[in-house]
Amino acid sequence: MQISQLQVNGLKQEYKVIVAAKDIEKKVEERLYAIGKNVRLPGFRPGKTPFNILKQRYGGQALEETLNHAVNSSVGKIIKDNALRQASEPNVSIVTFDEGKDLELKVAVEVLPDIKIQDFNTIKLEKLQVQITKTEIDKKLDDLVINHKKYQDLPKDRATKQGDMLQLDVTTEVAGKSFAGFGKQMHVTLGSEEKLLFGNIESALEGVKKGAKVDVNDQFPEDFGDKALAGKPVTFHFTVTKIEEPIKFKLDEAFAKEMGCETLDNLQNRLKESMEKEYGNLARLRLKRHLLDNLSDLYNFDLPETLVKNEFEGIWKRLQEELANAKEQGTLDPEDDRPEEELKTEYETIAARRVRLGLLISEISRLNKITVSEEEIRQAIFAEAMRYPRQMKEVFEFYRKNSQAVDQIAAPILEDKVVDFILAGVSLKEKKVNTEELIELIRGVVPGFEEETSEKPKAKKPKTATKPKTAKAKGTKE
Repeated sequence: MQISQLQVNGLKQEYKVIVAAKDIEKKVEERLYAIGKNVRLPGFRPGKTPFNILKQRYGGQALEETLNHAVNSSVGKIIKDNALRQASEPNVSIVTFDEGKDLELKVAVEVLPDIKIQDFNTIKLEKLQVQITKTEIDKKLDDLVINHKKYQDLPKDRATKQGDMLQLDVTTEVAGKSFAGFGKQMHVTLGSEEKLLFGNIESALEGVKKGAKVDVNDQFPEDFGDKALAGKPVTFHFTVTKIEEPIKFKLDEAFAKEMGCETLDNLQNRLKESMEKEYGNLARLRLKRHLLDNLSDLYNFDLPETLVKNEFEGIWKRLQEELANAKEQGTLDPEDDRPEEELKTEYETIAARRVRLGLLISEISRLNKITVSEEEIRQAIFAEAMRYPRQMKEVFEFYRKNSQAVDQIAAPILEDKVVDFILAGVSLKEKKVNTEELIELIRGVVPGFEEETSEKPKAKKPKTATKPKTAKAKGTKE
């Protein structure tokens, strides 16, 4: 086997491989003899089949296996001899090959860039220390009391009023015909923020008593999602089978026990710890975002085109799905309703940033031997499984069989560990803020906290996002 380098163009390298015809013939012959030891053909004992018959029957198979072996061994030798760190799978093409002639291959390899890690102490960041006041804790406690909903039977019969929860038997007619699409029972809380499909149901059910029968006439919207129902009249026949009123709680020791705490002080401390963790996580997300912004500006190296292309295609596919969904629902943000080429340019920049930061984090972890332990991965999988308590066994089985899924769940763990490693070396200036100041400082920086459209001062928007913006469809986050 003869290997020679054809060219080097940035991160792309090309090699020529020549495998002599006699070597191929020898390997084919060896493979045929190996096949002949086990093959059973009529009229011949195992291992005694004539070579010409083996060649006739299995020559194509032996040649294919030999060529595959030649390709794999040549690629392996190129990678090993040149100490290449591949960015993607090599592209192998056959230049020339014919029976009795040498095999010539061209192997194109895209390699990872050499990244020179700089001193992190040149990076200056602001670390927010969130101060939570007693007033905020007290307000949170009051909200907890207000929002803690439990219901009890009415002590005596009365008409329904705001706040009551009603259990209803329901029959439905659409355009005069029986319709089972809404089920046979329904629970309605009068005055709640949950929006029913038909707004006049609640008003019709207020002021009635248990056992009352209430009919509500309405109409499906013209733009209703189910075209078979759009614009059609609908009638609900309700029977009030049960009325419950909310239990009135007050902030005392009994309420603390209701919330699973021994004392009111214990509840206050637990709530404070929860708030500190919640706001602390937001402050860390801001710090991490600014760190990544700095790293993206500080490091400029060639990027493997294959990785950038794959990253962009993944982002673009998700974006197109969300844009289509937003257009269908009429929730498309004007900022996203732009020419395709303009959007592509923006998201190609985002894809390149993601790849750059990913390679940098990978290199820092490699050089400093930062890894994710098996125990950390097990804990992450367990946490994921806990989100689906009824399918926990299936979740565990999914990760057991899918190494790529395990890599995906390990990636953010490794990223956070590398971020902690870098933060230990940067120049940090601590700043104490209250919760309102924190929220203003994370607007436009942390996903879910977008810049306000009022005249209030806005947080400076980073040059490029670590994550792609998405169409603001219902139920999606930026």
